[in-house]
Formats: sequence, structure tokens, C-alpha cells
Amino acid sequence: MVHPDHASRKFRWLARLRDEIIGFLENVDVEPVGELAPSVLLDWDSAMAEGFELWTARLALEVMLDESLAREDIKAALRAEAIRAEDAKRAVMSSETALARVRMAQDEYARRADSAQRPSRLSDLTPAKIGWLFVAGVLCLGYVAVLAYCGPQLTVGLSAMSLVGLAGVALFSGSIVQRHVPKLLPFNNLREIGRMVPHEDLIGLGSRWQAVQTELVIPEIREFIRRNRVLVYGGRLIFQEIHGLYGEAESDIVQTAGTRRLARVLSRADSVAVALAGHRGVGKTTAIRSIARGLHTSPGSPAPFVVVASAPANYEARDFVLHLHALLCRAVLDRVGSPRPEKGGRLRAAALRIVLGLVFIFACADTALLLWNTDVPRFGADIAGLIRRSVAGFPNGVDRLWAGQPPVHLVALAVLALIPLVVIGWLLVSITSAIAGIPRRRRLRGLAVLQRQTRKQLDQIRFLQTYTTGWSGKLSMPLKGEAGRTWSTQRAEQQLTHPEVVDKFREFAAFASRRLQEEGVSEHHLIIAIDELDKIGEPEKAYQFINDIKAIFDVPGCLFFVSVSDDAVLNFEQRGLAVRDAFDSAFSEMIRLEHFTMDESRLWIALRLIGLPEQFGCLCHCVSGGLPRDLKRYTIEMIDMAAAVYRPSLAQVARAFVARELQSKAHALAGVASALPPTAELAELTGLILQIRQMREPAELAQFATRVHADEAEVDLADPVTRLRSQAACFALFCATVLEVFTDELDEPELTADLHMIAVTRQRMAFYPHLAMQTIVDFRQRFGLDTESAG
Repeated sequence: MVHPDHASRKFRWLARLRDEIIGFLENVDVEPVGELAPSVLLDWDSAMAEGFELWTARLALEVMLDESLAREDIKAALRAEAIRAEDAKRAVMSSETALARVRMAQDEYARRADSAQRPSRLSDLTPAKIGWLFVAGVLCLGYVAVLAYCGPQLTVGLSAMSLVGLAGVALFSGSIVQRHVPKLLPFNNLREIGRMVPHEDLIGLGSRWQAVQTELVIPEIREFIRRNRVLVYGGRLIFQEIHGLYGEAESDIVQTAGTRRLARVLSRADSVAVALAGHRGVGKTTAIRSIARGLHTSPGSPAPFVVVASAPANYEARDFVLHLHALLCRAVLDRVGSPRPEKGGRLRAAALRIVLGLVFIFACADTALLLWNTDVPRFGADIAGLIRRSVAGFPNGVDRLWAGQPPVHLVALAVLALIPLVVIGWLLVSITSAIAGIPRRRRLRGLAVLQRQTRKQLDQIRFLQTYTTGWSGKLSMPLKGEAGRTWSTQRAEQQLTHPEVVDKFREFAAFASRRLQEEGVSEHHLIIAIDELDKIGEPEKAYQFINDIKAIFDVPGCLFFVSVSDDAVLNFEQRGLAVRDAFDSAFSEMIRLEHFTMDESRLWIALRLIGLPEQFGCLCHCVSGGLPRDLKRYTIEMIDMAAAVYRPSLAQVARAFVARELQSKAHALAGVASALPPTAELAELTGLILQIRQMREPAELAQFATRVHADEAEVDLADPVTRLRSQAACFALFCATVLEVFTDELDEPELTADLHMIAVTRQRMAFYPHLAMQTIVDFRQRFGLDTESAG
């Protein structure tokens, strides 16, 4: 929290600065290039009225918006939808939620700054930065010293040129400081000539800048673009291009509640274990892959260091931890690579620079000799004499170097002057490179230590080292007696127990995470993801697995993700094991990835099939139930159909989808029936189920649903045959509804939120068939379809 007196002092200082800037612009008849500063920065009246804290929040939001809107991908997205950047900026700036989240981020940074000692602007100076400051100072002071010595001897024209050169040297030196030591300046940088960006102290976000921009500002802009995207309607399957269907880019990710929470978890500095939960196909594996590709982190920063391991089907605790340890070691070696550059390459580059320098010097000397038009001894004597006379009269006799010389000799002297300039420049570059290379060499040494330690760990995991040595001797005794002795020693590395393996893994994971961040290889946590926990078929093994891997969690600098499907958890709990209790005790957070809503499904398809009519997006959402994996399958099936049939209609696509579903579902339901105890009722039901493969009309499917559906008031809902009847009837009525709704006459007014009930029916059909049946009947009533057949 900022103290009121301190805030008022800042306002008085800013007001004085504002008056100076305005007075300067009024007195100088020059139009500024670009915008001088964000509009909030100069909106002093609003600042005084709303308070310093709210004003700084608005300022921070506007600065981050300007930076985000300048990104090429954002510009391309705005152009594609014919949206002005000013409209997007105005919409986000007017969002109370966005402003509140910025204020919360500022408060969090302020609390951290109050609890820690505020670092000085000189605290992060490295030898390389000090070297660049030295270069900038030498350039300015050296040029000023030369002007001081030579100024009295210069003509008016040369004096004017020297002043222009002084301004150029000052600007060049200032650019060096701004590029390499920006914290010494009152502003972070000059984005454009005449445009100033407020310093990070005024914005009040500090290290949270990139996180807030990635989590809040960029998603808000993308959400505005998506809300205002151009919608296409039509009854024919037409699209302009296919984009990113088989790969995920940052702009193609549909922001859901789960992905936003995932981004918040990644931005926090906690070392926690997180469970990714959801039905099979909701995108848990895709979420882990997107983390590995850096799609949830700040743009321009390195991708997170992610190690992904699949849960084993046959689980052994010790072996899996060793496997995870080996994966981590290999990932570290792959990321670090070879930390030391090849010495031969450096020597060749140095030799090439020396040769080129000698060639340049020889060329300059030879050119000057030809211009002087004399022999080598006479040329050397003349140049030496000129230098002696100039040095003897220095500084007043500097003009003797060129006074009275013919023009061709002046050109020769200018060519010769290039030699000392190049030599001095080469020395300055060499000294600067040596100073700047100190951190790099230190970093390479740190990476070499990490590489050696990683290889050692990997060797300990892979091999059982054995070393055997021996010596034996025999002494013959009289009477054919013999005496002998054998010495043998054997050293073997003993097998580590499971607790020791866990300790080794935790120790190395913490060391690798710390070293990778210190050496700049990664800016994020070490992320370890364990995918596909439901592959463990035995509930007892899965329960034991969750309890065993708890020991490797809570490693400093490491973030753990474990994905598991709700289907597996439900199956485990039905068999008497409280796996969810184990989850609650093992994980700090649980992120649920849900099915897509209808708007999210339509957006997902629209980002991949550019120009696709909205009716087809709604169709894919309904038949897939909003499950991302099935949504992708139906999208690919539409592409295949478009390649085989010229502009198929909406009804044709719907019939193709339903026919495919009838074939696969009939076999699945018949398989379930074959696993039940055989009865006459079950045999009759199986025969009816197999008949739906040939049904294509909605009336036939609705009549089948009526015939198969059991009256819930008269039967036992827990009976497996009754459950099978409900699933078959619900599925048939679901297919009939899809065919009746998605006809060629479906237009924009009918694309309402009620269509999502069809998708909800699909979601509930497997586990809650009776509830799914009631859902589809309610939808048919709302949509004006026949409900008597479903009675």
C-alpha cells in the first residue's frame, strides 16, 4: 500500500514534469513523432480524482496493452477480423475485471517488495555491463579530450563538424547504456523516437510484468477478437483453409476455465503437486504438451523445462522412480548440450581475424605509397618526419601534419590514418569482448559442472559398477608339499533401497532446477509430468502408486503434474478404494478440464477451418458432446467428406455422422450385452440393438427408442439389462434428434444455447443414461419436436 503523503509528493513531481513537457512543446514548433506517452500518464485531472493507486493500475494496463497490440500475431489477428487496435484497447481498458486483477498484482508485488530489501539500480551490474559503461565513458571522454587539444587549431567549419560529431558520440554512448544497463536511465527504453515508456517503479509490477501480460492482457485481447470475429452462416460445407489442426499454437488455444487456472499455477513460484483431472479426451495430455512448448508462459522467454513420463501399466515404485530419474538426466543433457565450445573453431576464427587485419594494413600502406609516388625508404622517411614535427609541436603543431601538403598527399595521409584507427578499434573490441565474456565463461563452467553431475547420476542409474582385483602365489615345499594363499578383493555398488532412490531423485531434481535457473537455461520451474495414470489397470496398484509417488513431491524449484481420468477414479471407487482421498492428500491443487461449451467448440473449429459456417461447428459440438478429442475427429471427418463430395449440405454431413455413430455404437452395445448373463429378454434386446445399424430415418430411430425404453416406475434402475435398455433408447433418440435439428433449413436464429442440451445428452449417456434420456426429451419439447414417441 502506498502512503498518501508519498503519493502526493509523486503527484507534485509529476505535475512539475508535465508543465515542463507542455512548455517545451509550446515553445518548440516541432511535431512530436508518435505518441509521447500513454494517455493515462498525461491524464492528470483523472489521476487527482481517482487516487494514485487506481491511476497507476490504469497506467500499467495501458502500457501492457500498447506492448501487446504491437505484437505481430496480435496485429495479424486484428487484421483478419477487420478490428481496429483502438477498439480492442478501449474494450480492455474499460474492463473492471482486468483493472482489478492488475491492482491485485500490484498489491502482491508491493507486499513482496516491503518484505524484502529493495535492490539498488546498481545491484545487478555484471562485469560485462561494467565493460560497456567503460566503453561509453571512454568514447565520450576521449572525444572531448581530442576536442580540447585540437579545438584552437580547427577552422570554423571543422569546429562545427566536431560539435556535430560530439552529439553523435553522446547519442551513441547513451544508446550503449540504454541497451546494456537500462536501469540506470529514468525510463526503461525508447520504443520510438519521441515516445517514452514509464519506468517499472511507476507501473508497480516489477517481476510480475510478464506474468500479468501473459495471463491477463493478451488473453483479454484475444477474447475480444474472438467475441467480435466475423461469423459465417450457410448450409453448405465450405471453408477457405485449414490451419493448425494437427498442432497447437498459442493463438489456437481456446481459453477455458481450466487453461486459465493452469496458467495461474505455472506463473506462481510455489513448488506444488497438481492433479489434472477430467474425462478421457478432454485434453489432459494436450495440456501437458502445451506446457512443454511454452504456450502458457511469457512470449519471448525460454520454454519451461518439462519432463514427461507415462505411468507404467505394471507398477513397481522403485523402478518407476529410477525411470523418472533417468528421464530427468537425459532431458538435462539434451537441454544443456555441449557447454564448452570447440577450441579449434575459436583458434581458426582468431587466426582469420589476424590475417584479415594484416591484409587491411598492407593494403592501406600500399595505397598510401602509390599516392605518395616515391620509393619505400623515402616514403618512410617523409612520414616519420611529419610525425616528429607534429609531436614536437603538440598540441599547437598538430596542423603541421597536413599543412602545405598537396591534395594527393592528404589523401595518402587519410588512408594511413585508417591503420591506427582500426588497431585502436580492434583493441577496444578485444578488451570489451574479454570483459563481456567473463559471465559467459562462468556460465559455461557452471553448465559443465551440471553436465558432469548429470552424467554421473545417469551412470549410477544404468550400471552396477564392479571392480575385481586379485593376486595369488604358490610355494613348492620339500617332499612335494605346497603352500599357497590367494588374496582377492571385490568392490560392488550396492543396490539402493526405495527411500534412498527417492532421496537421490529429490536431491538431483532440486540441484538441476536451481542450476538451470542460475545459468539462464530456464526461467521457470522444473516441471515433471506423469501422464495416463488410468493405464494402471489394478485399483490396488493405482492406489499404491499415488501413495508412493507422494514421496517425490515437494521438491524446491519443481512443479509436478499428474493426469488421471474421472472414468478411472470412478471405476476405482466403485471397487472399494478411496482413490479420491489419496488424491486429496497427495496433491496441493486439482485442476479440472471440462468439456467444451458450444461457444468454445465453435471457436476451436473456426480457428482451424477458416470460413466454416457456424451450423457445422454446432453440429460437431453436439455429436461430440463437447469432448475435444471427439471434436477433432469429427472435424477431420468433415474435411475428408469435403474432399470426396462437392460442397455437401448440412443434412448430408449430419446423416454421415449419425450413420458412423450407429455402426460403432451398435457393436459396443452388443458387446456389453454379450458380457451379461444370457436370458430371453437379453437375446431379444440384442437383436433389436443390432437392427439400428440399418436405420437412417429419424422416425425409425424414435420408434426404436419407444420400443426399447423401459418405464422407470416399473423396473429396477440398477439392473444391468435395464441400464442397457436406457442407453440404447437414449442413443437412438439422440441420433433422431440430431437428424431432425440439423437440416438444410437450419439458420442463424435457430442456433441458440438450447442446442447445447444435445451435447449434454451425449456427455451423460454412458454413466447416467436415465438422466440423459430426460435431458433429450426436455430439449425436444423446447425445440417443438415429437415427444410422444419418447414417452
